[in-house]
Amino acid sequence: MPSKLEATLATFRRQMAVARAVRWVGLIAFIMALAAVLAFDQADDRRMAVAVLAAVVVSWILLALRSIHLTREVQAGGALLSIGKLDDAEVWLHKGMRSFSVAVPAKLVAGELLAMLSLQRDAHHDVIAICRELLRHPLTRVRSVWVNTRLMLADSLLTLDRLPEAHEAILPIYSSAMPLETKMKLLPIQLRYELSSGQASSSINALAEKVRIAELLDSPHAALVHALLAEACRRQGMPTEQAFLAERARLYHDLDGLAARFPVITPIAGRAQAPAEE
Repeated sequence: MPSKLEATLATFRRQMAVARAVRWVGLIAFIMALAAVLAFDQADDRRMAVAVLAAVVVSWILLALRSIHLTREVQAGGALLSIGKLDDAEVWLHKGMRSFSVAVPAKLVAGELLAMLSLQRDAHHDVIAICRELLRHPLTRVRSVWVNTRLMLADSLLTLDRLPEAHEAILPIYSSAMPLETKMKLLPIQLRYELSSGQASSSINALAEKVRIAELLDSPHAALVHALLAEACRRQGMPTEQAFLAERARLYHDLDGLAARFPVITPIAGRAQAPAEE
């Protein structure tokens, strides 16, 4: 028997296909009915065409109202997620992914939020399953979902030491211009990949710019990026830069907790403990 997530993703996949078909059929029906209204000369034929056109418009309005309802459900799930009520948020987000609607972006956002929820729970296999499903569908109209999905996919793959797949996940992000927000989200994952794959020299390229970006992150991520850069400097034999970055990392957040989640910074966290133990 499939799990709850598997069932939700299967339903989501079917409904996304149906939603695209309904949108095309609705558009074609509207154009044909409108053309018939304009083309028919006889009153009976014209009335029939007008009735068909009205039925198409009413049906589309009803679908639009359903889409608004779905959007509100997804927003409710996102609000619950933001305040840490993960179980309640999960109910709303599963419902949003399973509910039929022609509002494709809302369903994609529901999937994105469910992946975020799974990432918070360290359910990395679930994150991978959700993100891979989302990437099956065109995300050009919701670029933020596309970027976040690839980053979450890479994050979970890195945690599971699936480095080639993680690199494949983030590589397309580099192919287009990145706003600052994307650079901020990408930097911790990029550094984790480079250090895990033995590319410490790449991590210290444009070091000053990376430090400036790190300063803009929230405290845990700022600490993580500084610690990752310190580890890269340690590997490259740059003790002065290593000491500065490690000290900055300690100012932002406790490194022990971060090292438990991201073992790649363990050497930096361990060195941070040494003075206290002495």
